[in-house]
Amino acid sequence: MGSAAILVAGSASAGRTSRRTLVARALAIALAAGAAGAPLRAQDTTATLVAPMSAYVPTSLLDRPINRAEYRVGPGDVIDVAIIGDLNRIFSVTVGPEGNVLIPTLGLARVLGLSLDQTEARIRELVFRLYRNVDVKVSLAQVRSFKIFLVGDVPNPGVRTATAVTRVSEVVTLTNATGVRRRTVLLRRGDGDTIPVDIVRFVQTGDVTANPMLREGDALVVPSVDALVSLYGAVRYPGAYEYRAGETLAALLDVANGGGAFLTAASDSIRVTRFTGRESRTFFTLSRDEATGAAGRAFVLQPFDAIYLSSVANYKVERNATVTGQVLRPGTYAIRPDTTTLRELVALAGGLAPEASLTDATLRRETGGAVMALGARALSAIPPELLSSEERRIQAARGQGDPQQVVIDLRKLLVEGDRSADVRLRSGDLLHVPTDRGGVIVLGAVANPGLLEYRASRTLSDYVELAGGYGKLADKGAVTVLKARSQNRTAADDRLPIERGDQIVVPFEEKRTFFERLQLVQSLVATVSGIVLTIFALKRLN
Repeated sequence: MGSAAILVAGSASAGRTSRRTLVARALAIALAAGAAGAPLRAQDTTATLVAPMSAYVPTSLLDRPINRAEYRVGPGDVIDVAIIGDLNRIFSVTVGPEGNVLIPTLGLARVLGLSLDQTEARIRELVFRLYRNVDVKVSLAQVRSFKIFLVGDVPNPGVRTATAVTRVSEVVTLTNATGVRRRTVLLRRGDGDTIPVDIVRFVQTGDVTANPMLREGDALVVPSVDALVSLYGAVRYPGAYEYRAGETLAALLDVANGGGAFLTAASDSIRVTRFTGRESRTFFTLSRDEATGAAGRAFVLQPFDAIYLSSVANYKVERNATVTGQVLRPGTYAIRPDTTTLRELVALAGGLAPEASLTDATLRRETGGAVMALGARALSAIPPELLSSEERRIQAARGQGDPQQVVIDLRKLLVEGDRSADVRLRSGDLLHVPTDRGGVIVLGAVANPGLLEYRASRTLSDYVELAGGYGKLADKGAVTVLKARSQNRTAADDRLPIERGDQIVVPFEEKRTFFERLQLVQSLVATVSGIVLTIFALKRLN
């Protein structure tokens, strides 16, 4: 019987089991159709039952259940038809290219363009010509696929494949090649209707009505972008938007804010600029309530208008400082910038732990670091031989310190109680209190390098002597001290006070062979000669 498989009941015992199984399948399809109608009846009589050829395998992703009143049947749709009553049969039929369905042994029904409810009524009329004591249920088993046409300002214009549940946004991208948001796509139906489509409204606000489904013969025309309206500042989706004739300020702000409220940090003043000539402009200023209210709905935008909405500076920005290391409660604490002090921050952290090093504690501040680093990089990019003596001194000085480190003295502040050593904090400051190392470290060309007990009366020579004295290869003229508080390197002698946590570094003397010294002299001569020749050439040019 056509494309359907026929199962004929046999004996009373075997037939009864087969009929009950297939009737149950028919009832399942009928219930899935979900249409209101007469009560279903299944008589226990010997009958011929027709089953679908295969189970439904979905070929298209759905964004919602099919609406029986809205879905329009077309060529390629697969429909399940269940006839229950005196005659129990199930058919799985495909709508033909002309929009007809052929029901085996019953006849032909034209369903092109009908809704599922209308299709069910049309097939019921066909069945009732031959049978009375039956009920008919129709359900959509598989949606159809077809060709559409994508033309205009798109890559590779031409034919695309779509289904009856494909929407415009699945075929046309949100923005064009330059990043402008598309808002004037034209959907031309096969019956001659033209529908303007605003993909941006759908994508940014979720308005499904702005993103219709496609049909056979549709052509999507994407015009090239000519006129723009630009939004700057505190909106959720700033940028360039394709101009839509007749659109109002309130409507565009709704799209730019995703159909929701303004950003919390947005100011209350909205400014619109409009060209009145080739370069001359006029300005309009509205409050947020005016721009989204009656005034904004009456404010019709024009091509190349620009909308500006500034932000409130530092809107509800948390101000805090962080303490790490040897304090009782390390963590991040709220502060008042330029009001909360270093002493107060230590108190918020519960005070210092017994192992805390007052000398080694550091306070880092990020402000201004990027600008200073830029200046340092600018000098480091210049070859050393081209730097002036002043620039070389500046570069050497920058290499000796950390511009992001604030000078502090916790011993003077917390032990001696000197309020002049207190520092007012800034947001983002980081106080680190390391573990007290308990002495002075001597490293390098000494007999016994290591950690020595700190005493205020000892000098640099005393510590070197306690470390076993200078080694044979020690470069005594290049001894340096790495200060615990500032981490700066300092040329050392006995006049330099040594503090707890300082590191004394005794470098090894650098031995050069005759050939190495000769290469160094040759390099210096070549560099000086190059500079002299450059100066001579510049003088001749002048």
